[in-house]
Amino acid sequence: MLLLLSFGFCISCSNDDTTAEHDPSKPVLFEKFSPEKGGSTTQLIITGSNFGNDTTLIKVQVGNRKAKVVGVSPTKIYAVVRARSVDESGETNIQVTIGNNKPYTFEKKFDYELMQMVSTFAGKGDQGQADGSPLTATFDSPTWMTLDNDGTLYVIEEYGGLRAIGQDGSVNTLFAHTIGRKRGIDFSVTKDTLYMGIDQNGKDNPPVYYMIRDNGFSNPRGVVRGVSENCNGVAVNPVDGYIFWTQWNDGMVYYCDPKNPSDYKLADTFNRANGLESFCCWGRNGRIFYRIVKGRHMIYRCAYDPVAHKFVGNEEVLAGKWGEAGFENGSGEEARFWDPWQLVDDEDGNVYVADRGNHVIRKITPEKVVSIYAGSHQQGLVNGLPLRASFNHPEGITMDKDGVIYVADRDNRVIRKIVIE
Repeated sequence: MLLLLSFGFCISCSNDDTTAEHDPSKPVLFEKFSPEKGGSTTQLIITGSNFGNDTTLIKVQVGNRKAKVVGVSPTKIYAVVRARSVDESGETNIQVTIGNNKPYTFEKKFDYELMQMVSTFAGKGDQGQADGSPLTATFDSPTWMTLDNDGTLYVIEEYGGLRAIGQDGSVNTLFAHTIGRKRGIDFSVTKDTLYMGIDQNGKDNPPVYYMIRDNGFSNPRGVVRGVSENCNGVAVNPVDGYIFWTQWNDGMVYYCDPKNPSDYKLADTFNRANGLESFCCWGRNGRIFYRIVKGRHMIYRCAYDPVAHKFVGNEEVLAGKWGEAGFENGSGEEARFWDPWQLVDDEDGNVYVADRGNHVIRKITPEKVVSIYAGSHQQGLVNGLPLRASFNHPEGITMDKDGVIYVADRDNRVIRKIVIE
């Protein structure tokens, strides 16, 4: 989108003296903004004079959020409206600051429209591992995701490699070789290391690998050996940085300090049972640990103290009933899931789960109330309004800083985007 914007901006600026800098000795004049209504990702154009040509001097505030300034000429400012740019009063002001000038607020309000939409972010739907644009790239069983600070999306393919997806939807393969069955990825606190859980037989094989940014996350290396077989998932606490992983069969959780990975420990807080395939995720505050028992259709949570590096009390059922697959909304154990996969929480403590077998994304409130967030419960690839859209065995899910959700729609072989404000 930004490439298209830049192209359009170049055409718009072709008759403008783009070399003229902002002159602090002269007044800045504002004429209007267009369009007058829109929502998230709306391309905003502000016209006037003496704007200069340096985007670093320009600040555009739409409602309660800063817009992304993507271009400027002496007579035009180009900005992209961010999600949820609505004042608490319901009115959305547009305020512009240039250099050291006082902020200017347009008298006219921007008519912000809340957006509800499911779309395809990247992938043409064919099976493969081709890099390229959002419309030409192909995936093979995308299964787990995480986001970098700059908005880059990292996706692992179960029997493939690690893919990076830019903000414009372009796809790049970081490594393509197969080291066992990939079961999860998560960043270190500093975001300079990416950890990956691997399901491969034998205690001599590392359950967790790591990749570093300096190598472009392209060279996986083992973290610890001799601890567990058949790793199902990995999650890094976002506060203390400890690495946690789950083991196939008994569902046990191991953890270690990344500075001393050989001194790993077994968390004895969790229930043991044979034949379990369980994943793990952290809440954003580092104080809630989620364990997803896929084959038993259950989601648990447990309190954690990141200062003392230990769990507090026993885990509790967040949603689902042991061994009962189904599709029911409700509270806690009244709800039914079918092979829940990755989850992510928001700043209010709501949890969003990729409900793989039901082809939907579920929402669970802190009070354990379960509802449908997106999906029609019909297997397919349909974009549009959230409850009319369809998925095909979604597995991975993550959320950006604006609350936009991305889904690894495994059997559609695409990455989906959900915007619900």
